[in-house]
Amino acid sequence: MEKTNKPKNARFAAFIKKNLYLILMIVCVIAIATMVAVTYAVRQKGTENAIDVSAKEQPSHTETDVTDKPTSTDEPKDEPTASDEVLFDLPLEGETVGVFANDTLVYNATLNQWSTHEAYDVAAEAGTEVKCVYDGKVESITTSVLRGTEVVVLHGNGMKTVYSLLGSDVKVSVGADVKKGDVIGHIAETGTFEKHKGPHLHLEVWNAEGEKVDPTLFFESTDK
Repeated sequence: MEKTNKPKNARFAAFIKKNLYLILMIVCVIAIATMVAVTYAVRQKGTENAIDVSAKEQPSHTETDVTDKPTSTDEPKDEPTASDEVLFDLPLEGETVGVFANDTLVYNATLNQWSTHEAYDVAAEAGTEVKCVYDGKVESITTSVLRGTEVVVLHGNGMKTVYSLLGSDVKVSVGADVKKGDVIGHIAETGTFEKHKGPHLHLEVWNAEGEKVDPTLFFESTDK
C-alpha cells in the first residue's frame, strides 16, 4: 500500500507545482467574485432601508398646511349677494309680470302646464331697449322657437345673466365686453313659451354653481 500511494502523491505534487499560478488565479477570482456579491447585497439592503425610512418621514398634508399658505389677491371674488352691496341696473322699465318662484308651481297658460318660474319677467312694448344689468362678457347668443333670441352674459364673479325673448337685432356679439347699462337688444313682439304675458323680457340669473337665483335680490328696486 505504501508503495502504491507514493507515486500518486508525487504526481499530485507535481501537478500542483506545475499549475500553481493557475490555481492561485482561480482562487483569487473566486474570492473577488464573493466580495463583489457580498458588497452588492449589503448596498441593496441599505437602499431598501433608506427608502422605507424616507417614506415614513414624509410629512402629511393637514388643514394647517393649507391655511398657512399665503392667499393670492388675484383669486376670483365669491358670488355676490345682496349683503355685498352689488347692485344690478334694471334692464328696462316696465310692469313686473312674473316673479321668481323655485319652490312654488306657477300656471303657464301658453303651455297649459304648471311649473316653477325661476326668472324675473318685466313687460314692455316690442322694440324697447334691453340693457345689460352688470359688467361682463357676452358668452353666447342663440335663437330658438320657445325662447326667441337669447343673450347670455358671463360676469367676472362666475355669475351669468340670461336675457330671453329678444328680437333678432341684438346689439352685441359673442366675446364682446359689456358694461352695466349697455344696450344688448330689444323686446320681441311675443314670447312663444310665455305668449300669454305679451311682449316682455324673461331675465334669469345663474350663480357660480349653476343654480338659478332671484334676480330681484340684486336690484336696488323693481318698482319702476
